[in-house]
Amino acid sequence: MIPLSADEAGYALHLPPLRQDVTGVSADTRTLRPGDLFVALIGERFNGHHYVEAAFAVGASGAVVQAGAGAEQVQSVVSAPERDRLYVVPDTLVALGDLARAVRQKSSAIVIAVTGSMGKTGTKDLIRSMAGMERVVLATEFNLNNEVGVPLTLLQIDRSTELVVVEMGMRGLGQIQYLTRMARPQVGVVTNVAPVHLELLGSMEAIAEAKAELLLALEGSGVCVVPAGEDLLRSWLERSAAKAVSFGLDPQERNPPPDVVGRAALREATRCLLQVSWPEGEAEVVTPFTARYKMQNTVAAAAACYAAGLDLEVCLNGVAGVDFTPGRGDEYEAGGRIILDDSYNANPQATVAALSHLMERAEETGGRPVAVLGDMLELGPDAAAYHAEVGREAARLGIGTLLAVGSYAEPMARAFLAEASGEVTADWCGLDAVRQGAALLMERLQPGDVVLVKASRRVGLDRLVQYLISGTPVG
Repeated sequence: MIPLSADEAGYALHLPPLRQDVTGVSADTRTLRPGDLFVALIGERFNGHHYVEAAFAVGASGAVVQAGAGAEQVQSVVSAPERDRLYVVPDTLVALGDLARAVRQKSSAIVIAVTGSMGKTGTKDLIRSMAGMERVVLATEFNLNNEVGVPLTLLQIDRSTELVVVEMGMRGLGQIQYLTRMARPQVGVVTNVAPVHLELLGSMEAIAEAKAELLLALEGSGVCVVPAGEDLLRSWLERSAAKAVSFGLDPQERNPPPDVVGRAALREATRCLLQVSWPEGEAEVVTPFTARYKMQNTVAAAAACYAAGLDLEVCLNGVAGVDFTPGRGDEYEAGGRIILDDSYNANPQATVAALSHLMERAEETGGRPVAVLGDMLELGPDAAAYHAEVGREAARLGIGTLLAVGSYAEPMARAFLAEASGEVTADWCGLDAVRQGAALLMERLQPGDVVLVKASRRVGLDRLVQYLISGTPVG
């Protein structure tokens, strides 16, 4: 972390100067290093004020506590010297963001922010690997993309950091706007706009508006990176002060064409030759994956590197070494079968893309395509209809065996059976019967099968993936 002087930290927190300079910030006593400033966050299931004594015991330089939510109790139990190092604020979550903003302001690093209905984590992973060919890169770890994760990422910026990739999640209007005020990105990437969070926002137009908060936050010297032909973003691009760079994979005839274009060629079982062109050049890269959605993410990442002024031909060399966040389409071989672990998140569009990739892998290997699909959450009042349509699309694609899991498992499975032709099987179970569903699935499986597991994260089908790979019982 770039240190903050006692004056700078106090100013950021709207307080007098702190007792000591801030050389590190922590919200978790398990990872706190001696000298760190501890921030007592409050969540639905935890209260950081309960750990202030422990933070001082392991060497915290001070603690930021929240008035009316635990600060008074902490003051009554810590020693007098420690009491002098308690800094009381109205909201510790806001305070964490204020400290992160102060560190960001002291850095000259390029900040690339990534949001979108799907593909943002994979795109972030690819930007990190590609930009790392040219610059010292810091990036969001795992899915730390909210009001806690983004500041914790920014607080890791040090003087050697040259580029930061920040993933920004969205669960409502105003959230991305809040995160951008903290991160101050120069490049903003919107991977796509899809029916995710409909339950919270109500319409596709509202989803686009929420994503567009990133575009509106960019200054005149910034760059918006957007998918070519995304009509829902058009009016927001016109309102943004930043210029735009568009991207597309295997685009249809467009006028004008995308600025950064990817064309998939010479696909093999586990790799693909991707041709990438941009206004100043073109290059070829062999991707260590064949899924179309991952190649779309690659083109989006290439456009982000181009927008940041990096040497794109050099950056593309980073694709080969990309390390994707787990659960985002990882492939395993176990028990004579191929397991496609896409259990981290799901929405209708992403699920259909994953099913298409399942069919491609099954065709390449000669195995049967088997789909295990769990609930896609936050789809609003039409959730059952969305799940049924995914079931129908699975049948149209030629999936032979389906296990549906969750509250909308039955409409998905019944729609699959109604649409399918030939000999197919479909089973469904609720979340309280996943163990039984897993046992039934194992009875259906044969050597050589290719099995896709996809659901929203809260469904917990990562447990079923581990069962398929290692035989670990499903809890």
